[in-house]
Amino acid sequence: GIPVSVASDNARDPFFAYGDLDMVEVYREATRILHLDHPVADWPCAATSTPAGVMQLADAGWLRPGAPADLVLFRARGWSEFLARPQSDRIVLRAGRVLEAEPPDWRELDALLGKAPA
Repeated sequence: GIPVSVASDNARDPFFAYGDLDMVEVYREATRILHLDHPVADWPCAATSTPAGVMQLADAGWLRPGAPADLVLFRARGWSEFLARPQSDRIVLRAGRVLEAEPPDWRELDALLGKAPA
């Protein structure tokens, strides 16, 4: 078949003023708009391994023995719970270690968006 990916580069810009480069939110919106939950099937790959493959990122989008443990864990018993509260109970792992960092304050992101400091 044809590889299908979902993505977004819209982060607080004129096209989508509410984006924050969160792929889980992108997948959540795609599920709502494209009805990817009837059935879920392989659609999660549209936000993980499929775009990684299209971009030829051999080590991204997969869980493999010996690969860097860069991933996000969520507390959910199924897709319904995962998509209902994607911001809650996230555990981010980078190289197998838990990241304790909080998302940056919005003022820290202003320069990235070309905004003058408030």
